[in-house]
Amino acid sequence: PRGGGPLVLEPVMPNPLSARLARLALAAAIPLASALLASPPWWLTRALLASGRLVSPQRRLAAWDALQRRADQSARGSRRRVRVLLIRHGESEANLQAGQIVGGRDVATPLSATGEEQARLLGERLLRDGLRVDAVYASHAVRARKTADIACAAAAIRQRVRIEPRLVEFSQGSLERRWRAEVYAAG
Repeated sequence: PRGGGPLVLEPVMPNPLSARLARLALAAAIPLASALLASPPWWLTRALLASGRLVSPQRRLAAWDALQRRADQSARGSRRRVRVLLIRHGESEANLQAGQIVGGRDVATPLSATGEEQARLLGERLLRDGLRVDAVYASHAVRARKTADIACAAAAIRQRVRIEPRLVEFSQGSLERRWRAEVYAAG
C-alpha cells in the first residue's frame, strides 16, 4: 500500500450483505487456519509421521539444537578457546608399595625417581606442543607440587604454581596406609 500503512484485505462486493458475509468468512478463516497449523490429533499424527509429511518431535528438537549451536558459535566471535589439562602427579613413593591403600590424607609422600623423570618428560612434551599456559594449579600434596614444579621448569613455564587444597585426591579414611589384602579379607 502507498503511504506505508498496514495492508487490509477488504472484499469488494457490490451488495452490503455479501460484503458482511465475506468479512465473517474471513474472520472464521483465521482461527481455522491456526487450528490446522497446530498439532494434529494422535491418529492423524501417526499417519502423517509415517508418510513423512510431519517432522517428529525428536527431529524438531535436533534441528533446534543445531540452530542454537550455530548461533552460539557465531556469537563467540573471536573469543579465545580455553583448554584445561588435568594431569596426575608422577609416580610417588607410596605407589611403589603395591597393595597399600593411599589417599588424600597422605600429602607428605614424595615423588620417586621415576616420578621425577615422568614430570620432566611431561614438561618437555608441553614445550614441544607449544601450549600457551595461563595458570598452573596443584594440590598441596608434595607429589603434586613437585610434579608441577619440575614440569613447569622443563616446559619453560614462568607461571607461579598456585596451590589449591581442594584438588587433592579423595581420602580413603581409616583404610589409608593399610594393605588391600587385609582390608578385603575383613570385608
